[in-house]
Amino acid sequence: MATSNPRKNNFRYRWLIAAMVLISLPLVVWTISEILDANKKISIPLPLLSTLRPEPLPLERFSLTDQHGQAFTLDQLKDKWSFVFFGYTSCPDVCPTTLTEMANIADILADEKQNNNIQFIFVSVDPERDTVELLKDYMGYFNPAFIGLTGRQSDIDALTQQLNILTIRKPSESPDSYQINHASSIMLIDPKRRWFASFSPPIIDKRIVKQFNLLRDYYEE
Repeated sequence: MATSNPRKNNFRYRWLIAAMVLISLPLVVWTISEILDANKKISIPLPLLSTLRPEPLPLERFSLTDQHGQAFTLDQLKDKWSFVFFGYTSCPDVCPTTLTEMANIADILADEKQNNNIQFIFVSVDPERDTVELLKDYMGYFNPAFIGLTGRQSDIDALTQQLNILTIRKPSESPDSYQINHASSIMLIDPKRRWFASFSPPIIDKRIVKQFNLLRDYYEE
């Protein structure tokens, strides 16, 4: 009596699932677009489905301090597009990589003469170590025009909680050598001070610029 090969059956099963996903994906995207059009609420270009929030979220009051020792509040977000990234200066990889891409994004938009109402913001999730002076040096390394923010932990939490930014401090042998797991997406705040969209990794400058231009065109319609 012949017996089935479990490994072969498992391979066939995985292949079948993969095929079903590939076949159904265009239908899912098409269905979402049809629903949006049918309801006449919004008409979104397909590339934006993964970045645009279903409903822009108005931000509530917060108060932080920038790298020059000046107060930075909700008012500083008015009438500007704000690219907001959360991290810390001791971050070994994600933060410097993302900030480098953000610097490239700023350069591209400047070359395109599209940067008149755009600002780039880095919010520290490590207020114990990230002083105002340290943030000033750190921002200067990437782009002196970037805004670095810090403050009391409760003040930082007042903003991170609104944007669903989760942070986890990893245990370490030394009190000063800890690392922090944090979100690696860039949040986009619109000129009405609403959480409008987010850019998920991988953060690639040219791709983000293209998506941002589409978002801005959609916003202005």
